[in-house]
This record gives sequence, structure tokens and C-alpha cells, in this order.
Amino acid sequence: MPKALKLIAAEIEDMEILSAALEGMITSPGEMSFLKPARAFTIMGSRFKWEDTVNEPTSGGGWYRIRSGLYIGDVLSVRTSGISQENPTEALELLSLSTQVGEDLETEITLNFAGGGTLRLTAECINATLTDTGDPWATELKPGHDDASVPDPEN
Repeated sequence: MPKALKLIAAEIEDMEILSAALEGMITSPGEMSFLKPARAFTIMGSRFKWEDTVNEPTSGGGWYRIRSGLYIGDVLSVRTSGISQENPTEALELLSLSTQVGEDLETEITLNFAGGGTLRLTAECINATLTDTGDPWATELKPGHDDASVPDPEN
């Protein structure tokens, strides 16, 4: 049985690893929350376990998904574009995380979703944790984004 991940990010290189681990995660607006007084943003979803991939799934499963939570701390603000809060169960597929650190260490983390939706977090610094929860399950579907475009974080 594949093992669960727990990854902690404090530097931009760590965020690149989180981005790779989260590619293809299925989530929804109802699984995201920003607790402004705690300056904490969380998102839950079904993460594809890239670290356990094999070429083709076997009858017993070769590809897996697992419920995962991403916590981002020290968040000052959250902005969305192309993501509606009107439908909290709308399926969203995470393509990547883009991270930019300013001279004063203020950080902008952008969650890029298929279809062009983005969620931008402004944080004091990089403070993120990815934690898998529960048991993984086999899947026959592997995310593929050959024709997907990632929005330019500057726009």
C-alpha cells in the first residue's frame, strides 16, 4: 500500500516540490477556506499520488489518489479569478502552484486551475504544509494536461 506524504515548505524550491505533488488534485470551492484572524488558508482535495506511479495501472491498481490537505500560513489576503463561490461543489482541477518572493520576503502564491481559474494568496513568507489523510485508493485515470495553459501570474 502506498505511503502518505507530509511535506513542509519554507523556501521557493520547496514550493516547486509541493506544486509537482499537487498537480491534478481535484477540489472544489467548498473545500477551501481562509481564516483571516488566524491568517491561515486551507484546501482539501483528492491528490494524484505521482510519487507512486508506474507506467500502467494493473488490475490491483498502479495509480492512486488520496485525500490531502494543504495548509498555508501567514496569509495576509486572498483573491480569486474565474472561481465562483456560488457553486461550492463545482469540481476544480489544480494544475500548479506558482510562487514569487519579493525583496521584503512578502510572497505571492498562485493556485492555477484548469479552465483558467486562479486563487492568489499574499503571505508574509513561505509557510506551507501538505498532509495526506486516510487511505489511498486505486484509480485508472492519470491526469494529463498537454493542452492546458497555465495563466501568467503577472496578469
